[in-house]
Amino acid sequence: MRIISALLTCILVTSVCSSTASVAATDVDGAAERAQRARISLTASSEYVKKGGIVTLSGRVRGVRGRVKVTIFQKTKGKSSWNVEAVKRTSRKGRFVHREDVRSGDRTYRACVKRACDSVLVKMGKPPAVDTAVGISGLSASAVEAGQAFAVSGVASANLNGRMVEVQAYDGASSSWGAVGRATVQGGTWSAPTAVTTAGRSVPLRAAFLGGVGLRPSTSGATSVTVFGWYYLYDDHVADEGPLHPVAGGWASSGPITLNAATYTKSVGMMPCPEWRCGTNLQVIELNLGRSCVTLATTAGISDSASDTSRTFNFSASGDSVNLYTKTGIKYAAPVPITLNVQNVLRLRLEAQQPTGSVDGVLWLGDARALCAF
Repeated sequence: MRIISALLTCILVTSVCSSTASVAATDVDGAAERAQRARISLTASSEYVKKGGIVTLSGRVRGVRGRVKVTIFQKTKGKSSWNVEAVKRTSRKGRFVHREDVRSGDRTYRACVKRACDSVLVKMGKPPAVDTAVGISGLSASAVEAGQAFAVSGVASANLNGRMVEVQAYDGASSSWGAVGRATVQGGTWSAPTAVTTAGRSVPLRAAFLGGVGLRPSTSGATSVTVFGWYYLYDDHVADEGPLHPVAGGWASSGPITLNAATYTKSVGMMPCPEWRCGTNLQVIELNLGRSCVTLATTAGISDSASDTSRTFNFSASGDSVNLYTKTGIKYAAPVPITLNVQNVLRLRLEAQQPTGSVDGVLWLGDARALCAF
């Protein structure tokens, strides 16, 4: 009995050990098979390709050893069947590349190795444009002289980084916007050196992106800057109209004049009426500055071609009845430079007298001009 029992124990233990070894061997084989299971990825150089353009397909195979063959299929839009496009062999690192010119319609590419596949869609044409945004956040100056540089800063959407933004000014004469500054967007912000050459009380400014591949154009809301420009009194006299055309009195002469060998091409002249004729020996000119000017500049003198060099003149200026300037005894060959502060002046009054010399002399205001923002 002891002999039979020992034999049975040996038989049972042998069976259990064999079964355990078989299961273990199966698990090892399954893990090895899973480790060798192929995985593949496929990408295209661009989602959109123009007709006749080249699309580059790039992929990588993982999970297998050595260089393997990859079959690339193609299926055009609306078709149900796949066509073999190419067969490629991977590099030692499992990579593969295929290039093709796209000539008709959207299509799907599919790359397969063993039982593993991956697909990518390529469309023919231009990608749809996406929205952009620009805005103005600040100006370095609220009032400038025409042509003077100042900075305009702003913000832009992230998709405009590295792109050019324009600062545009509105020209009322042509009813159009024109570029007056440019800047490149960096980190969603920009700052453009800007110069406006058209004077005006409130010149509208805006920022604009003109558009690009895949990007829609955009403009900001408008802000404004006061731009002062030089206005020649001569121009208003010749045109017989304009913001500096006299509202009382009138210029006796206008044109180029030479004062002490210096020529002033846009000049106006004042001719005081003789006292025996008018009772005052005075000429008065009044201009409506409309509180829009800051400076009046000129050179007052007697023409080098004057017939009577003994004449002398007195000149004065007042703004809203407040004296701004007085000069007496202006002589031949001794012109006087004059600069007046006319800021916030509504009505400017200019007076000329001729105390000595023959009558009908002219006091010239060489290149008389005012710095204004009308």
